Amino acid sequence: MTRRKLFERIHLRFEIERAHFREALAYVPRPLLSRHLLLFLGSLIMASMVSVLMLESQPQEIAFMGGVFVLAALLWVTEALPLFATALLVIGLEIILLSNPGGWPGFGFASGINPTYNDILSPFADPILVLFLGGFILARAAVKEGVDKALASSILRVFGGKPAMVLLGLMLITAVFSMFMSNTATTAMMITLVSPLLVNLPNGDPLRKGLILCIPCAANIGGMGTPIGSPPNAVAIGFLRNEGVPIDFLTWMVIAVPLVLLLLLISWWAISRIYRSPNPEARLISQKQVIKPRGWFVISIFSITILLWLTDQWHGLPSAVTALFPVLVFTATSIIDRKDYNNLEWHILALIAGGIALGLGMKLSGLDTLLVALIPSSSSFVFSMLIVATVVLSIFMSNTAAANLIIPLGISLATMSYGSDEPQVAYYGLSIALASSAAMALPISTPPNAIAYAKGMVETKDFVKIGGFVSLLAIILISLLGPQVIAFWQEVM
Repeated sequence: MTRRKLFERIHLRFEIERAHFREALAYVPRPLLSRHLLLFLGSLIMASMVSVLMLESQPQEIAFMGGVFVLAALLWVTEALPLFATALLVIGLEIILLSNPGGWPGFGFASGINPTYNDILSPFADPILVLFLGGFILARAAVKEGVDKALASSILRVFGGKPAMVLLGLMLITAVFSMFMSNTATTAMMITLVSPLLVNLPNGDPLRKGLILCIPCAANIGGMGTPIGSPPNAVAIGFLRNEGVPIDFLTWMVIAVPLVLLLLLISWWAISRIYRSPNPEARLISQKQVIKPRGWFVISIFSITILLWLTDQWHGLPSAVTALFPVLVFTATSIIDRKDYNNLEWHILALIAGGIALGLGMKLSGLDTLLVALIPSSSSFVFSMLIVATVVLSIFMSNTAAANLIIPLGISLATMSYGSDEPQVAYYGLSIALASSAAMALPISTPPNAIAYAKGMVETKDFVKIGGFVSLLAIILISLLGPQVIAFWQEVM
C-alpha cells in the first residue's frame, strides 16, 4: 500500500469519527412513527372486523359504510393520522367501496345501483366551503394590514381602565372577531394585544391569569355566533342542506348570538370574581394603534361583506356567493397575494368536506337509519345525551371531528322523530355544533386554549375551573332553552 493511499484511509477514518455519525443519524426523523403506525393498523383491523361482522346480517353497502365510520371515529379520536388526512381517506374509501367506479366484484351496493363518484366528491364543491374560504380571506387580509390589532386596541380604550371593564372589553372584542375570523388567529392576536397590560401587574396578581384566560374562553364562545365562526358550524349547515333544511347567515345568528351573549356575560362574571386583583387601584390602559389607508380599504370590504351576509333574505344572493366578493376584490388588488393564498387553512376545508362526505355516505348506504334505530328515540334524555357526548368527545379530541361523527346521527334521529318539521331538525344539528364549540375544559380541548396555556401563566386547573363551568352551563342552556328557541324561530319565520 502506498503512502498516499494509507494517508487517505487514515484521513477518511478521522473524518468519520469526527462527524459523530451515530449522533447525526439521531436527528434524522423517522419516516413512520411506530406508535402512530400501530394505532393506524389497529384501527384498520377493528374497522375491517366490524364490516365482516355486519356482512352477516346487513347489505354490503351498510357493512362497508359501518367499517368506514368506525375507522374514521378511531382515527379522529387517536389522531393516528392528521385530521384532514382521515377526512380524505373517508372520501377515498367511499368512492372505492360504495361508488365502485372500476366495477370490481364484491364492491358497491348489493342492488347493483351505485352512487356515482361525482356524488361522493360533491362535498368538495359544497357552498359552505366557499363560505369558509371567504371568511379565511377576510381574516388573512385583516391580519396582514394590522386591522385586527388596531380596531381591537381602539375599541378596548372605550371600556376605560378598570380591570372588570377591561376584561369585559377583551371578551366582547375577542368574541366578535371570532365570529368572522379563525378563533385561533383571534386568540393569538388578542394575547399579543394584552401582553403590554400585564407589565403593570405584579407576578402574583390573579388578574394576570384572568386577562389571559378570558381570551380563549371568549374566542371559543364567539365562534358559535356565525356559520363561519367555527368548522363544526359549517359541518352542521352542510348536513342540514343535504336534508333539505337550508340555514342562512342571519338565521344562524338569530339562534346562536343570544346563547353567545349569555355565556359571555356569565363567564365574564365568573372570571372577574375568581381572578380579581387585590389592588383596588389597579388600572389597565391599552395603547392606541393607527389604521393605514390599506387598512381602511380592508375595513370597508369587510363591512360590505358582513352587511350582504346579514341581508341575503332581501337581495337574494346566497351567503356562499357573497363570500366570493372579498375573495375577488382582495386577490385582484393584491391585498392577498400568492403566498397569502397558499397559506390559507386548506386542511380545515378538507376536514369539513370529509365530514360532509361521511354523513352523505351514511345516508346513501342507509347506515344512519340502522344506527338511529338502535337509539331509544322515545327517551326524553336522548337529545341531552347527544349534547353531553359531543362536549365530552370535543374536550379530548378535535371538535370538528366530534361534530362529523355526532351531527349526522342527531339529524337522522330528528328526521325519524319529527319527519319534515324543519325547525326541529335544524335545532338538533345546530345544537350539536354549538355544543362542540363549548368544550374547553382542558388546555388540549381547543387551539385557543393551547395558545393561552403556552404563555405559562395559566394552569390546567384554571381551564378545568372556568372551561368546565362554561361547558356544563352550555349543556344546560342548550338542553333546557331549546324548545323556547324553536318556538321563537317558528313565529319569526
